[in-house]
Amino acid sequence: MTSTTSATTTTTRAPSNEICLAGDLPFAQDGLVAALGEDTGDASSLAEIRWVPSATCERLTVSFGAGLGAPATRLGPTGVSVIPYAGIVRIVLPPEIAVSGVADTLLEGSLVRAAYVFRDEHAITIDIHAVDGVPISARAFTTTSPASLVVDVTRASTEAAPVGVTTTDTAVVINPTPGLGQYPIVVEGYVVPGLPSLRVQLLDDGEPLADRSVAIAGSTDAWQFFTSTIDDGPIGTLVVFVGTVDDNDLPDTGAMVSVTME
Repeated sequence: MTSTTSATTTTTRAPSNEICLAGDLPFAQDGLVAALGEDTGDASSLAEIRWVPSATCERLTVSFGAGLGAPATRLGPTGVSVIPYAGIVRIVLPPEIAVSGVADTLLEGSLVRAAYVFRDEHAITIDIHAVDGVPISARAFTTTSPASLVVDVTRASTEAAPVGVTTTDTAVVINPTPGLGQYPIVVEGYVVPGLPSLRVQLLDDGEPLADRSVAIAGSTDAWQFFTSTIDDGPIGTLVVFVGTVDDNDLPDTGAMVSVTME
């Protein structure tokens, strides 16, 4: 994974008190977990993501900065959701948070394995990725003075394992997931900071059947969201490629997702 700054994750041993048994906030395993923050806040940058393991959950605390390098005191409107099929907790930050000091961070948990910060045309978003095959639930709350967002992640009370996402050093593909699919194929995810161009291809035995050039913003402080649609194509087992191509317009570096189109 690529980060635009030095390491920003703080790891500690499990504390003696059980953090996720405190309080009465419920955990949710699908959809909106919490709509948080104040109508207006002074947080203008994402400063740090800290990870703390516990016996029954894992806690991520996100801190924020305000102008002139001071810590923020209030966080604006923020949404936290669980995407169960992908094994992701998604945090959509207020639009006034325009800068990120963290692009991504590897975690050492038994529940969560990584956090990606990405940017689209609307806001900066954090995706917390679960360990492969682990269903997760989450809860969230904020603090003020200084402002922080706290997300607790625990194992969900279900045996349905998430399909997960396809992850490489260049690209993270949220859709499609490996397996059965139908047209149109909506391809979306995020690519590494600083990548100047992006191609999305539908491959059959390595040969492109569809080829899309996708505009990306060129962000260097966060990963870059992309979306593209492949309207039609043949049935059978094919590969969706997201990344860069060589001089012959063939896949170079990126992510490949095997799909069986019906």
